[in-house]
Amino acid sequence: MTADVRPFTEAAEGTGPSELDYRGPQGWATVVHRAHLGSFTLVGADDTRPVRDFEPERCRTEEPRTWTYRVGLSGPQRLRVETAERWSISVTPLEQDEPEDGGVFCRRGIGHQTVELTGPEPPGPAVLEFTKVECAHPTSLFLRLRTDFGDEAFWQVADHDRARFLFGHDTPAIWSTTGRVEVANAVDCEWRVRVLPLSAARPLDGVTTRGTGPEVLVHTGRPAALALWSLTDAGSDSTADSPVDSRGDSTVEVRIESRGYNVTLSADPHHPGHGGILGLGPGPTLLQTGRGGWDLRVTPLDAVRTFDAGTTGTGGEVLRYTGPPVTARVITRSWHKWSGMVSVRTLTPELVWRDWVNTKGGLPGRLRGKSLNLLPGMLLAVGGPRDGSSWQIRIGSGTGHGLARRRKST
Repeated sequence: MTADVRPFTEAAEGTGPSELDYRGPQGWATVVHRAHLGSFTLVGADDTRPVRDFEPERCRTEEPRTWTYRVGLSGPQRLRVETAERWSISVTPLEQDEPEDGGVFCRRGIGHQTVELTGPEPPGPAVLEFTKVECAHPTSLFLRLRTDFGDEAFWQVADHDRARFLFGHDTPAIWSTTGRVEVANAVDCEWRVRVLPLSAARPLDGVTTRGTGPEVLVHTGRPAALALWSLTDAGSDSTADSPVDSRGDSTVEVRIESRGYNVTLSADPHHPGHGGILGLGPGPTLLQTGRGGWDLRVTPLDAVRTFDAGTTGTGGEVLRYTGPPVTARVITRSWHKWSGMVSVRTLTPELVWRDWVNTKGGLPGRLRGKSLNLLPGMLLAVGGPRDGSSWQIRIGSGTGHGLARRRKST
C-alpha cells in the first residue's frame, strides 16, 4: 500500500481523484458528489465501475449541484475516485439474518461472491433458497454450485425475486464435504441464501398447482400422471398465490425425481408436456421447476387413456395397456435422428419398472421401430420426439402376438 491510499471503514470524503482502502464489512455505500459539473467515476473491485457519470463541459454551472449514488460493497476492497470535485462516501453494513423456519444456514451478501454452505444433518435432500433483497437494476443473475468432488449445478435466477433449488438428491456426494455456491451477475444486488430442510418444499396438492420461476415441490399422495403447461396455455385465471408470468412465451420445465426415475418435462405456449409419473415411492416424489410461469396438472393413474389395439400420439403421455400379452413395436414418425427419438418405459400394475425402449428417428425408426413386451394392465410412460413429430405403438400388422405364442409353448 502506498502513502497515497487512504484507509477507511465507515466514511471518507475528499476532493478530486483519490485511492481508498475500504476495510469494513459488506454493505451499501452512499456516495455524494457536490460539484459544478456532473462528471464522477468510481472504480471498484476487479476494475468494475459502479459509478460512471459524464456531463459535457457546457453543462458546468456557477453554483455547485449535488448528485447521490448508491453502491453495493461486497466487503474490503480497493476503491478509486477517478473523476470528481467534492465527494463523500458513507457505508451502512448489511443486516445479518439468522436461520429460521427450521433452516440450517443463512447468509446475506452483495454482488458477486462465493459462499461456503452448511448442509443438513444427516446428509440428504434439501432446499437452497435464493432471495433478492434489493437490486439497483435488473440483472440476469445465476448460481453455480460446486463441491470438492467436482459436482456442479448451474441454476438461473434471472429476474425472479425468489428462487428455490433442489440439491443433495441426485448427487448425494454433494454433502460429503461443504458445498460452495457462486452468486454471479449480481452487481449492486443484495441477496440472501438459505439452506432449508425438505419439509419447507411446496406440497403438490390437488389437481392443479401453479407458480412462477424455480421452485421445489414434493408429492406424497397416491400414484398419478403429471402434465406441465405454460401459464399461457392454462389461461390467466391465476390467484394471488399463483402469479402469472407476464413473459408467457418462454419454454418451461419441471424435473421429476423418484426412486431411480428421473425425467424432465418441457412445455411452451403451444405444446404442453406430458408423460411424467408421481408417487412411485418409497419416499416422496421431488420436483424442480425452472424459469417462467408453470401449471402442473395431476391425473390419477386409473383415469389415464387406455388402449388394446395400438395407439398413436404427439408429445409425451401416460397410457395403460388393457389387451392380451403381446410384443408391440414403438415407431417414431420423425426423420430426425435424436430430436425425433421416442422413449417408452413400462410399469407393471404393481408399479414395478420393466422395459425401457428408445427409438431414434430416421428411416429405421419410421419403418421398424423397436420391440416392446406388453402385459395386461401395464402402464406406459411415453416421451415424445422433441421436434413435435408423432409416434405409434403398433400391435399386429407384422408385429404378431409372439409373446402370447411363446407363453403357450412353455
